[in-house]
Amino acid sequence: MPDTALLRDAAPPSPLLPGTVAVIGLGHVGRPITQAAAAAGFAVTGFDLDPAAAGAAEAAWQGVGAPGRLVATADPAKLPRADTWLICVPTPLDAAGRPDLSLVHQALSTCVARLVPGALVCLVSTCQPGATNGTCRRAIEAAGFAVGREVFLCVSPERENPGATDGPRDVPRLLGATDPASMVRARAFWERLVERVIPVASPEIAECAKLLENAYRLVNVALMDELHRGFAALGVPTRAVVEAAATKPFGYAPFWPGAGAGGHCIPVDPEFLQMELARAGAASSLLAAAAEANRGRPAAVVESLARALGGSLAGRRVLVMGVTYKPGVADLRGAAPVAMLRLLAEQGAVALWHDPIVPAGMGALAPFARVADPARCTGGRPHAVVLGTPHRVFDLAALPQLAPVVVDPYGLVPGGAAEGVRVA
Repeated sequence: MPDTALLRDAAPPSPLLPGTVAVIGLGHVGRPITQAAAAAGFAVTGFDLDPAAAGAAEAAWQGVGAPGRLVATADPAKLPRADTWLICVPTPLDAAGRPDLSLVHQALSTCVARLVPGALVCLVSTCQPGATNGTCRRAIEAAGFAVGREVFLCVSPERENPGATDGPRDVPRLLGATDPASMVRARAFWERLVERVIPVASPEIAECAKLLENAYRLVNVALMDELHRGFAALGVPTRAVVEAAATKPFGYAPFWPGAGAGGHCIPVDPEFLQMELARAGAASSLLAAAAEANRGRPAAVVESLARALGGSLAGRRVLVMGVTYKPGVADLRGAAPVAMLRLLAEQGAVALWHDPIVPAGMGALAPFARVADPARCTGGRPHAVVLGTPHRVFDLAALPQLAPVVVDPYGLVPGGAAEGVRVA
């Protein structure tokens, strides 16, 4: 990370600008927050290293009548001396499956280079327990500021749900601060943006709560996918079992079978918790097993297909219907159907895909043939169809007409027990 003290010294002094907000990172988290802050009356500057993301953030704001102002840029020199800084950058896993905080470090460098006394810095990105009091505090103090007196520091972990109608204002925000003064400053900001702020006693509680939310989901997704296979072996429809269990008004929350959890949260966030648990000598074997089961789910679906086709996929034309990680969201990060396409190709199949919400040119799909109309596949009718992502626009009842074998990891295709339809 660059020497932030030198960055601060190199910048000409100027006063803090009241009522200004700088949002670093304009993806699925930062972009809606910029709009919420502008709608609350703040003068907002969004920053992203990707000019396209900056342009999209500005374009989304055009024509929205609100008291605030929103501009976006890919040039850090255009960032103001804001009185509130929000760090909303991605925190993915690296190639080895370890948490990658490089973008958080870059964001902190950008932020502290323009900090002035009185500013609030809020970590919104999902990070490991201790990131606020550790990584963020060190960067601010290295720039010569006293946390809690000159610069205020807090964490409010993102709780975005891509594809949902709820915006930042509708979702309760956890808020942890390093000291009482930072909490007062942070609440004054967030209470203008959202309906409900939930203060907690420390940043670490807020950080761990965020990770627990998705660790809980990962474990239950893995459990449901495993039980789906067992219920199918018993001849019992899984979704009917879940619906029946969900009638209990306490002690149970429904989870549904699928092709494996993908995206930027469920398969990623528990690794931040596991990393810190391992450092404390308390790694979770249950979390590790759930993560492994989730990673293996696409292979289990492909294996089920191979069995249905007589044991070999070589030369078989297989159409994957839906390739995003979640219905209605054009995002391929961690998408189980993309993993299935790779596995199909590795086993000699002709891997085809159809997805009406995915724009052309998404790199992860380049090696595989796109099918514009599933009823008219170039090269002939597929030998099998796999339901990769159950987009609402799909006519699931028509899938068995596309191929003699249909693999449905979700248990959604009507008549799943009918001849010619196989359920993973």
